[in-house]
Amino acid sequence: MEICKLEHIRKDYRMGELVSPLTDINLTVNAGDFIAIEGPSGIGKSTLLYVMGTLLKSDGGKLVIEGVDVSSLNDDQLAELRAQKLGFLFQDSNMIQALTLRDNLLFTQKIGKKSGKPTRNVDELLERFGLADRANFLPGQLSGGQRRRAVAARSLIHSPSLILADEPTNDLDKQWAEEIITILKEEAQRGAGVVMVTHNSQSSQMAKRRCRLEDGKLLDLE
Repeated sequence: MEICKLEHIRKDYRMGELVSPLTDINLTVNAGDFIAIEGPSGIGKSTLLYVMGTLLKSDGGKLVIEGVDVSSLNDDQLAELRAQKLGFLFQDSNMIQALTLRDNLLFTQKIGKKSGKPTRNVDELLERFGLADRANFLPGQLSGGQRRRAVAARSLIHSPSLILADEPTNDLDKQWAEEIITILKEEAQRGAGVVMVTHNSQSSQMAKRRCRLEDGKLLDLE
């Protein structure tokens, strides 16, 4: 089943001169896919994920998520689409600093329930990500690696159809880096589409498909 399709996506920035990190992106993400996108820092990998996640609007091309052309949606509909369909593992955690880790996840769970989508047990997720003993800590009391795992746990609460992971193993030791990749593979096996951007070749090699972002286009590595 096709979850996400990008056709000739372009993204431009005006920074004194015109900069186009994405010039002609074509990618289809099907259920069960685990796709790694490689490339050096600053090449546009995060920009691509933000466009796929409807957080940035492209300047050309077409983005379709589960049969819906996102250009036809207004802001409220896009927010609903994100709540129902997308899971974000971005480097900026955007956690509510005044809430404990558990309450941050419960808040996200509540949003999912409003959309009518089944949600996962928060305490089971905290246990899965090795955070049960940090449930009542505020985000500022967590280490960088713990925050990274917390973001990963939060992203899976509503069993998203499309998971977008931006350098998900950053700030993690070897054991947890491998575990996060294992969890992403498990999500693909349950039928999600997973897209991960990384400059870590070891993480990339565990994906089902590998691409490289180069000159604004995606090139298959295998």
